[in-house]
Amino acid sequence: MIIGGGTTVLRALRNDWFTLVFFSSLTVTAEYIAEYVNVHLPLKHTSFPSLPLGVLITPMSIFLAFQINQCYDRWWEARKLWGQLVNVSRSLGRQITTLLTDKRFSSIHDEKEAAKFHQELVYRHLAYVNTLRIALRSGGKLSEKDWPLLAPLLSDAEIIELKDAINVPTQLLQKQGEVLSKLIGKDWGEQQVLLQLDSSINLLCDIQGGCERIKRTAFPDRFNFHTRIFVWLLAILIPFSLIESEQHFDVVAMVTETLLSFIFVTIERLGAELRDPFENRINDTPMSTLCRTIEIDLRQQLGEDSIPPPLKPIKGVLM
Repeated sequence: MIIGGGTTVLRALRNDWFTLVFFSSLTVTAEYIAEYVNVHLPLKHTSFPSLPLGVLITPMSIFLAFQINQCYDRWWEARKLWGQLVNVSRSLGRQITTLLTDKRFSSIHDEKEAAKFHQELVYRHLAYVNTLRIALRSGGKLSEKDWPLLAPLLSDAEIIELKDAINVPTQLLQKQGEVLSKLIGKDWGEQQVLLQLDSSINLLCDIQGGCERIKRTAFPDRFNFHTRIFVWLLAILIPFSLIESEQHFDVVAMVTETLLSFIFVTIERLGAELRDPFENRINDTPMSTLCRTIEIDLRQQLGEDSIPPPLKPIKGVLM
């Protein structure tokens, strides 16, 4: 995600230089064709009529505005879901470290055993948020290079079991529930604690489902196709429709035509980037940064001394 000051002219040109060069060349070509026609083939009209172009620009602008709104809604929902994940993770860490104690549960004999349970549950949750991040970016199962990242958080036996899972984050939540159900007995007070912890796990399921809905629900393909085709056709027509027969190679007119075409195409491309917010691009949800934020908070809740530093933006971008 690009933060304040991250967007620069150089970065914008690095991503869109080809489009800008293309429309600049197209504008010069249109002016040259008009000049050639006026000199060698005297005609009354040397450009496409501008009135139909103006009629087309108005509905296309409305159409693009609708697309940007829909794509931004997907992008903003993704960011809200991951913000909620941070909050629920903090609450879960607090519940684990303050409620699962030897003073409240007969199955926990001393503080040392309680600390062991705390670490196991919190580490599994850290594995959960990181596998969710990886799964959303990859669109499926974890690759072989991803499993070593979980080695400090999970036992070898649990990792072997997870390698056969189709949805690893879901299985990690299932394992959390199983561990808690074995730990908590039939005492009414213990059951109330279990209900609180189970409520947090249910919230995690809802967040995961929301993220998977965004990831797996593609934008209507015909909508994408027709939008892109119509925008490019309109952008290509602009230089040929705004030619002034009386003013040959007018620099101001050429710059205006180039910018109009460039703006339409750039807006369409921006919408295409926003509608898929989990692809690890510069405008996407900074899941790596948020996972590190969760890790820092939960390790501090465990009372650990070795805390990783927050991820810092690289050239104005948080990943």
